[in-house]
Amino acid sequence: MEIYLYLSTYIILIIGLSTYISRSTNTEDFLIGGRNRSGLTILFSKFAGAIGVSTLITYTGYAYKFGWGLFAMSIGSVIGYLLFAFWAAPRIKKLSLEGVFYTQGDLPAFVTKNKTTGIVTNSITIIVQFFWILLSLAGGAKVIAYFDLFSYDIALLITSSVVLMYVLLSGYKAVIITDIIQAIIIITFLCLLISGILDMRDLSNVLSTSTSETVQLGSIIGLILYGGLSVFGLADRYQLCYAAKDVKSLKKGLSMAILPVLFVAFLLLIIGLYAYNQNQNLDPDTVFVYAMQHLVNQSWIPILLVLFFAGLMSTADTSIFAVSSHLVYKSKKNKKVKFLRYATIITVLIAYIIAHFWKNIVDITIVGAALRMTLSIAMIYVINKKGNPGRFIASALGGIIGLTIGLMAFGPKPTIAITVLLGSLLGLIYRSK
Repeated sequence: MEIYLYLSTYIILIIGLSTYISRSTNTEDFLIGGRNRSGLTILFSKFAGAIGVSTLITYTGYAYKFGWGLFAMSIGSVIGYLLFAFWAAPRIKKLSLEGVFYTQGDLPAFVTKNKTTGIVTNSITIIVQFFWILLSLAGGAKVIAYFDLFSYDIALLITSSVVLMYVLLSGYKAVIITDIIQAIIIITFLCLLISGILDMRDLSNVLSTSTSETVQLGSIIGLILYGGLSVFGLADRYQLCYAAKDVKSLKKGLSMAILPVLFVAFLLLIIGLYAYNQNQNLDPDTVFVYAMQHLVNQSWIPILLVLFFAGLMSTADTSIFAVSSHLVYKSKKNKKVKFLRYATIITVLIAYIIAHFWKNIVDITIVGAALRMTLSIAMIYVINKKGNPGRFIASALGGIIGLTIGLMAFGPKPTIAITVLLGSLLGLIYRSK
């Protein structure tokens, strides 16, 4: 009964906050956060959007399987975060002020002076972000159902409905402000989980644990490429650039966001290695849930599940808004809010239906991660103010072809990041007149 009280309190808090925000929200606030977000707000939003259900489950599984090899991906993430923060973000912000951007596709359309580049970008973006909606909704519902709190269907319905309500109320402004609460909750959640499974005397033994497998070279290269390049292919990063108050706030917020991300990766490493010490016969996909179910005091489960529920919504709301806003990007500004609300309802409904049938979290994660990279090289090309539309489109399509070939050759494995990169780079050879 206690869990329902905690859950109801959290839901009322989030919806109440969104209702309050909506009272002072204008069109620009709804569509892009008012373009006046501070560095701290950008930091929390970037962090919360990066840490979702797939991160908790996948990172812990990698830590259980490969130990410190988990940080092969983090090396790329550090490079990607810093390069985006100090090189790409200032350029994107300045261009967005000239062109009044709302979607990721507005940037290449403005630089190349070709509307087709915007259509191609936004079409791919919708597919990419939709994968992360599925991950958040399906992954969260599976974990909640695992503890018999609700059935999978009911957990999926609750999660979808709550996120839908507050995005409908206040749009992007609600997404950014609720991310602050959710970011704090994610870190609190993991700290509580770790404090429940070991004390400081165990920590050194856990960190010195050697797992039975090592990361293969192909996976290491793939994870580093993904960590370094995926940040350039995600719509929410561009929308944060548009929403920032100024370049200084943007650089500070985006660069500092890597610190809590690395801290979370370290916490998940501890959980994965501790679980490995306790049981070496687990499926890596179930390690995170195993830790929650077997390695902590069961009286903590209600609060941990509510915290987990809050964490999964931090990614879901960002992706839902990204998909919805890109679906209506061609509509007139005075009708964008209305159409965006309709698009949000349709997006959540379709994701809800698909999540009933596709529940394999790891496969969705790997394919979604590779999809994130398909636009990366093309976006770097236009951020560098190179304006040939043929090269941009060929690079984007080359990334998709590389992904298709990689899936056929290797299946859903991190190695496919290499084929995506090669396809994107080869696409830059083409040049239209």
